Amino acid sequence: MKRIHYASGSLLTGDAIAEALVAYAAALAINNAAAEVHAPAVMENGQQGEVLMLLGPASQILVDDGEGDDLVDTEFVADIEQKTQELGPRKATFVESGTEDAEGIDLDFL
Repeated sequence: MKRIHYASGSLLTGDAIAEALVAYAAALAINNAAAEVHAPAVMENGQQGEVLMLLGPASQILVDDGEGDDLVDTEFVADIEQKTQELGPRKATFVESGTEDAEGIDLDFL
């Protein structure tokens, strides 16, 4: 388990969830963007719940070890990792054919 210290509070969540949130916050900051995230967490009563976080360029997050069984949500982690990848960096891809035969393309603007 990891405890995320955020703003004036903290939340307890799983290791992979915390790592994904920090990576997403960093990607948002690089892109000067913000996002609302509904993240799985362990509530004060010990039950699993959901918290709403605003992540953005000014987010200051500290993560340390927490106590308890690890909270796992592979679907949430995959979704956040996908959103992080969408923010970049962009990778060049192989172009199978050029624009020589394309109609209506003004090559002066390429």
